[in-house]
Amino acid sequence: MNLRQKRVNSYIMKIVPEIIEKEVNDPRIGLITITSVESTPDFKHVTINFTVHGGEKSGKLNSEVLNHASGFIQHELARRIKMRNTPKLTFNYSPIMGKLDRIEELLEKVSEEET
Repeated sequence: MNLRQKRVNSYIMKIVPEIIEKEVNDPRIGLITITSVESTPDFKHVTINFTVHGGEKSGKLNSEVLNHASGFIQHELARRIKMRNTPKLTFNYSPIMGKLDRIEELLEKVSEEET
């Protein structure tokens, strides 16, 4: 990944949550956190990985809603970013929060057993 690609990915990672929070008016969207942004070298496609509080069911629902709204989000991104072509956005749920919650539960259980 070259420096330009890293800068663009970083900028997208900063702007997309703002667009989702302020512009996408869908009550089904939960509290999401963008975990990573991966773009193709020609910037035609961008995959945005995210996690959401509420488990896997909520993550899948949010993935569907965000992918459905991706055209609108792409349009708003084009207004904020100066590029020849705006990349096609794909949202991908990453269940990292569920794994972190499970690790926390196991650590608490071990802690209780030691006392």
